[in-house]
Amino acid sequence: MKRRDFIKKASLTTAGAFVTPYILPSGRLFAPTGTRLANHVVFVLFGGGIRNQEAVKKMYLADQQGFSSTGNVMNNMLTGAAPSSNIVYNQWSPILGTSLQAQGALFPEMRYTQGPTGHYNGHTVAMTGNYTETGLNLNINPEHPTIFEYYRKHNSPSQTALKAWWLSEGLGPYPSLNYSRHPDYGATYGANYMRPNSIFGGKGFDYLNDATVYQPDDVSRIETMKNFFDVNFDKQASDIPGIINTRDDKEAIKNMIVSTLNNPTSLDLALPNGASPSELTGDLVNISSAWKVLESFKPELTVINTFNLDICHSNFSSYIELLHKADYGVGWLWNKIQSDPVLANDTVLVCMPEHGRNAQPNSLIDANGLAAFDHTSDSNSREVFSLIVGPSGVINQNQSYGTGVAPVGESIDIVPTIAHILGFYDDIPAGLLPGRVLTEAFV
Repeated sequence: MKRRDFIKKASLTTAGAFVTPYILPSGRLFAPTGTRLANHVVFVLFGGGIRNQEAVKKMYLADQQGFSSTGNVMNNMLTGAAPSSNIVYNQWSPILGTSLQAQGALFPEMRYTQGPTGHYNGHTVAMTGNYTETGLNLNINPEHPTIFEYYRKHNSPSQTALKAWWLSEGLGPYPSLNYSRHPDYGATYGANYMRPNSIFGGKGFDYLNDATVYQPDDVSRIETMKNFFDVNFDKQASDIPGIINTRDDKEAIKNMIVSTLNNPTSLDLALPNGASPSELTGDLVNISSAWKVLESFKPELTVINTFNLDICHSNFSSYIELLHKADYGVGWLWNKIQSDPVLANDTVLVCMPEHGRNAQPNSLIDANGLAAFDHTSDSNSREVFSLIVGPSGVINQNQSYGTGVAPVGESIDIVPTIAHILGFYDDIPAGLLPGRVLTEAFV
């Protein structure tokens, strides 16, 4: 018998009566002693690699040869003044009056302690809570269960896939991270996946908007698809791996996508007032679309990544600008969340890079004379940060935990921390999660 079940049964026996449940503002049913800290978690995973130097250390160009300018380029997430000299990027005014750092707990010196610091590896570690040696760019589901699977299997009451979403900028192996190959989990417990930039951005919009205009040679393809679906109509998830949505949920997802394509202006864009849509990045399209999902379905677990930051391999100036824009997107998203009567004051935002970047530059120099950086598993590429933001009664406000000489936390701690927030951490079988809950963050 699990400890939680034992305590629950013992308490009921002692009391000799049932406790009357109550409805939270979100509409979920809980007893007054429920262990959830919030009913919604949004995890922003900064893909592409961010150096702590340009993020929490606010060094700006001070680590570039011949430059001494410092300043904060992430002025929505972090507290501190923006750079005032040698500006190599288009500065946007912060959308938040109070930084997210002041609204939560910052872990400025976490560590990615094992395995290659590759993009697939970094994403897998962050989303499974386990370090991995899996090679780069393998289109294969991870070995260990993802946070989506833990949520959908162990959450009580259970929720459909409509309440768990994974939105990525970039395809490659990333769609595979919505569920694992683990025999006790898998597709039955996976999340809905979407790459918004393929649907709402660039050519994706054009292709889908014109998809109803069939050419004669398309008829045979449609018939082939129809025959496939007819043959497999009665199959189960174990026969045809994939995410299972109820009929109503499928219809809701289709309606959201179609209505947005038919009315593109209904998609709020993560841009400052007066900014041109041409200034959108793939990351900002992803964040804008994440808000569409949050607004439409009120998911309990949403994971979003960025990926444009990978340009740091060749163009440091663009990396700085894209980091600045991604920060704006996170602030914009938090503003939107606070404007929603269901999500406001009932959402915890978690932010963390997949990994860092090297201490020493490579040989590439951009137009501003700035050197680029790779991520080849040196100690600097193992330095990451995390920011956990939420209501003051849940998250410790304006606190920082850990230093360079005394780091606090690891990349594998995010999954157990999210499970703790949503109240199912104790139900996950022992041995699956080697990390810990970042208890310092919580009141």
